[in-house]
Amino acid sequence: MNALLDVRNLTTRIPTRNGILTIVNDVGFTLNEGECFGLVGESGSGKSMVCRSILRLPPTSAALTGGQILFDGVDLVSLPERELNGLRGRQIAMIVQDAIAALNPVLPVGRQVAEAMLEHGIATSRADARERVIALMRKVGIPSPEARIDNYPYEFSGGMCQRVVIAAALACNPRVILADEPTTALDVTIQDQILKLLVELQKDLRLAVLLVTHDMGVVAQNCQRVGVMYSGHIVELATTQDIFSQPRHPYTAGLLSCVPSIDPEDGERRLQPIAGSPPDLADPPQGCRFHPRCPMADTQCRSGAFPLREVAPGHFSACIHHESLARAGGILPATTVPAAQAGGGAS
Repeated sequence: MNALLDVRNLTTRIPTRNGILTIVNDVGFTLNEGECFGLVGESGSGKSMVCRSILRLPPTSAALTGGQILFDGVDLVSLPERELNGLRGRQIAMIVQDAIAALNPVLPVGRQVAEAMLEHGIATSRADARERVIALMRKVGIPSPEARIDNYPYEFSGGMCQRVVIAAALACNPRVILADEPTTALDVTIQDQILKLLVELQKDLRLAVLLVTHDMGVVAQNCQRVGVMYSGHIVELATTQDIFSQPRHPYTAGLLSCVPSIDPEDGERRLQPIAGSPPDLADPPQGCRFHPRCPMADTQCRSGAFPLREVAPGHFSACIHHESLARAGGILPATTVPAAQAGGGAS
């Protein structure tokens, strides 16, 4: 199967007073039509920057310094800005984290959803755009869309603003949706509603969805494959079933040990948080970047390079101890890593 989106060796850097930070480091994955692919990891691991880099919209100071982003065989990295603008929103759209901040407070929500339709020629007139927006608002579950189309963002709740943002992302019938933490700042009940809505839309419209999250439970329920990010790198990539049943990287196993279980056979299993903090990208540790926090680390882990490699059919890991972890059933040794060894503190 040919991937709809094929990201290869993507690298994004930001110059700072403390040196050049590599926020996205040699990242690669594929996204197929109709698939939901999860990108998980702690805050600061580079997940959101991957989304912005795919659209070639990183922060002003950041720059893509390597790699390819193939959309339907076309490399977006080498595409002229004018042609790229024709793809943004039309073929690839993004759902941002903070819906309220993303919406213009002085424009009615309907006008904001219609903007891309008119820009890309999806709607032939403002009257046509209005009808399309009303239908789209109804599709994403906004009640009384005929009346609410002329409301302003402050007249909507956080959950309804998120539905408006989803409607805006769907306005031009894109083939790929980049959903960057789409339920941030929403309460648990609304989070569940928004995720169910995204899954329904993905199935109904055959969308390819890149779902960025730090919630492993969300991944388990919604994604077919998963990439696990740590300190700018993808350290494990596999099907969701394989990730949960047999993790092949200690960082993945650590993330899973933080997830509460509802299995009665687990009894009163205590959650085991990962010791320490993510490394400072201005001064990352040598060798495997996870080794200061890893209970399986040895001298080998403290030097050399550990690229992602296939360790089982369709299962990729960047850990040299993947076989030992597999034999242990994905359970990490009960070793506490002193916080002082864990390096800096990206949040």
